[in-house]
Amino acid sequence: MTSTTYRDDSSSGAELYERFFVPGIATPVSGELIATGDLRGGERVIDIACGTGVIARAAADQVGAAGTVTGVDAAPDMLEVARATAARGAPIQWHEADAASLPLSDESYDVAFCQMGLMFMRDKPGAVAEMHRVLAPGGRVVLNTPGRVQPPFEVMERAIREHINPDLGAFVSAVFSMPDPAVLAAMLRDAGFRDVSSKEYVVRLNLPDPAVFLWNYINLTPMGPLVAEAPEDARDAMEAQVVEALDPHVVDGRVPIDQPMALAWGTRS
Repeated sequence: MTSTTYRDDSSSGAELYERFFVPGIATPVSGELIATGDLRGGERVIDIACGTGVIARAAADQVGAAGTVTGVDAAPDMLEVARATAARGAPIQWHEADAASLPLSDESYDVAFCQMGLMFMRDKPGAVAEMHRVLAPGGRVVLNTPGRVQPPFEVMERAIREHINPDLGAFVSAVFSMPDPAVLAAMLRDAGFRDVSSKEYVVRLNLPDPAVFLWNYINLTPMGPLVAEAPEDARDAMEAQVVEALDPHVVDGRVPIDQPMALAWGTRS
């Protein structure tokens, strides 16, 4: 498939997210998050900002049929794909809701996860407070956010700003806007969590070739429709800049990067 075909992919953002982002990025970075949660059979788990459900499905498999899993996201298209994707183990319930106003009972979960979602939330303290509210006493919270931005994403942001719209690259900046684990830990403490810890971990990602990476990433985000409206020559120039800048990093047709991640966890008081 050529880059032009990827550029013109008619799949929805949620479909691209599940097909490209989940195996290429979301699943590799989820291992440390899930392991830190130390899930046990029969536990009740909530996945906040669940997207298409990668964490919810992994949790369902680990807690088994005796457990329960709830996925919450504000995007109905993400939930549509989540509901249509097969899972095994615990039953999963899906809710469309704002993370700062969960339609769920107090003290009704044993573990709360939030993967790569907190940095996008308008009311971050409110969302963390809701995690505390819905956890039972002694319940565990684990969340992560992308760490320091790496060259492929810097290159993409710069090309978008220079050729499409100076303001549009702000989406990429937002993704990497909470890189410090200590900041995540402070938010957990402020919400009343105890025994809070944090760390940085690094995950090797093998991104696809530069043009494919560029267009898949753009089209699975809110940037997609806006970039599609740009003149053809501007999109050509953006792609050419990204391909040229990343070509020295290509190994066997892919772009390997070591992506830092911020992780924090604690216990509900």
